[in-house]
Amino acid sequence: MTKLLNLAAWLPRSSANGPGTRMVLWVQGCPFRCPGCQNPDFLQFRLNQVVTVDDVWQVFQQLPDLAGVSFSGGEPFAQAVALAELASLVQSAGKTVVCWTGYRLEQLKSGQIKGAIHLLQSIDLLIDGLFIQQQLSDDTLRGSHNQQLHFLSGRITPADLKNIPRQEWIINDAILTYTGFPIPGDRVETEDKIL
Repeated sequence: MTKLLNLAAWLPRSSANGPGTRMVLWVQGCPFRCPGCQNPDFLQFRLNQVVTVDDVWQVFQQLPDLAGVSFSGGEPFAQAVALAELASLVQSAGKTVVCWTGYRLEQLKSGQIKGAIHLLQSIDLLIDGLFIQQQLSDDTLRGSHNQQLHFLSGRITPADLKNIPRQEWIINDAILTYTGFPIPGDRVETEDKIL
């Protein structure tokens, strides 16, 4: 039986959330409450958009030009079991998986978070660490200087992270979506934001 995902939002295509054009899934719910969190609406553990892994996989397969999928949130490791199933399917298709987490890699490897070790086995690039507002960064794919890049599989390398836009604005179905990372000193405030 396929597992369920509780999504806060998703984009079928993005260039600001990892190398190449990627599907992005933001999961609903996060145990952390980082001051200045860019997605405060995604923190509460509540039902939002409940879909099956098979549903997401079917959409992903219809977009053959994608380089892979990126998981953000919320906290992806709060839904590690279902995301591990999806990530394994994505990698089996020769695509890559990028994931952000507030946990540190050492915590995830400890075996104390259900499904974390299995999900780690299907992640190519992990960006770990809580967002710290006082350490705003313009580093690639990171919101604050404390966050680290972990190239777990060798399928994504530092060279692949060149020319990733810091921010992206997408218009579809009369909805304006902002994604990416703020530029230190610049704060975007919109009604329909996904940061």
